Amino acid sequence: MKLGELLGVGKTASVYRWGTSEAIKIFHDSMDDEFEACKEALRAEFVDSLSIRAPRFSGCIMYEGKTCLIYEAVEGPTMLSQIKASIPSVSYYAQLMADLQSELHRVRVEEAGNLKLELSTRINCIKEIAEADKHRINGILASLPEGSAICHYDFHPGNIILSPHGPVIIDWMNVLIGCAAADAARTSMMIQSHSMPPQAPSWLTNREMRELFHKVYITTYKERSGFNQDDLEEWMLPTLAARINELDGAERAEIINKLIGKL
Repeated sequence: MKLGELLGVGKTASVYRWGTSEAIKIFHDSMDDEFEACKEALRAEFVDSLSIRAPRFSGCIMYEGKTCLIYEAVEGPTMLSQIKASIPSVSYYAQLMADLQSELHRVRVEEAGNLKLELSTRINCIKEIAEADKHRINGILASLPEGSAICHYDFHPGNIILSPHGPVIIDWMNVLIGCAAADAARTSMMIQSHSMPPQAPSWLTNREMRELFHKVYITTYKERSGFNQDDLEEWMLPTLAARINELDGAERAEIINKLIGKL
């Protein structure tokens, strides 16, 4: 079978249409494709078993010597592209995003929590942070609640497709089990970041609109979840630290500066 149209390009992989109703994810790095595909496949199988708002996972195949993943092709635009630079539009979609995340967090699973362990592993790999500061951040992390919620851990408008059958959440490669407040803190951090995705829409480059989106999102999420601001804020230090090694250049420097400001 030949590749269809290009549906999306990320840092690690590209997604193409595959046949009439599926999509194929092809990793850019041919040296790590098998490892990354197998790792994501385990998470995709887990998500697939939960009957939540996620594309159906069909398994792995070999394509041109690479291990690739096959998913249901979800039709529709992303939430990111549909938001207009107006108060009603920004407010509506911020509320919808908070509703979707709180709905996800109400799903409980039997698997043991792994979010805190994953964050601690990431924190320990940071070169720019002194060992004493890593120890302090890990101490704070250890004191935080474990939780048993599904944490997407990359939850933002670009990962929500507005399909004809309702919103669908995509890109589950970071999914973890833990405290729901940690997932919301991560989303809050990303929305407040100064970094922009390629070809960012006008509402996102407008600081007032972006701040409004964050305000409405966080207010709605707290109302839906029962968490307060302190519940979310206590996760921010380990969340910032764990984010550093995902970024380069100015984006990395921004997160490091924010982290230092909280130490």
